[in-house]
Amino acid sequence: MLKYNRLIADGLAMATQAHEEGQRKASDLPYIVHPYEVALLLQKAGQPDKLIVAGLLHDTLEDTEIKEEDIFEEFGEDILQLVLGASERLENRDERSWEDRKEHTIKQLADASRNVKIVACADKLSNIWSMLRDYEKIGAELWERFNRGYPEQKWYYQNLVISLGGLGDFPLYQEFIKAVDALFID
Repeated sequence: MLKYNRLIADGLAMATQAHEEGQRKASDLPYIVHPYEVALLLQKAGQPDKLIVAGLLHDTLEDTEIKEEDIFEEFGEDILQLVLGASERLENRDERSWEDRKEHTIKQLADASRNVKIVACADKLSNIWSMLRDYEKIGAELWERFNRGYPEQKWYYQNLVISLGGLGDFPLYQEFIKAVDALFID
């Protein structure tokens, strides 16, 4: 369970409200499970509260009605910048191909600050763990749930490993490498 303090409680409240109608892709799980897991990973890794809150809010700008101003007003510039750095935010997002969006994310994370990489790493680790759990249940049918299949997902996640490489021996990064290797074994 997340430790309680006002900052984290406010972050959880905003994320829960923002994602209240959402569900995980091809799942009956409420979407908030993902940001909550990201925050728990960050907390377990001993990260400061501002990174935990950014983990809770990392998908709000791209997937909900939350605006940058909302995050700034509630949490300040530092957390806003962490959320922006960990989000897939680019102009004409809906008009861009999956490949363009993912290439942008890979490049953005390669140049990101260590703190942004830490938040993004927890996000990507949560995603890959979810994929591994689903793969254990349904096998290769998993790839039909995504806009792109196994080869493209493999390309994306292996490049994320490279982009986040500056995290070195950070425990979540090491877990991410293991999970990517486990899912995309040929």
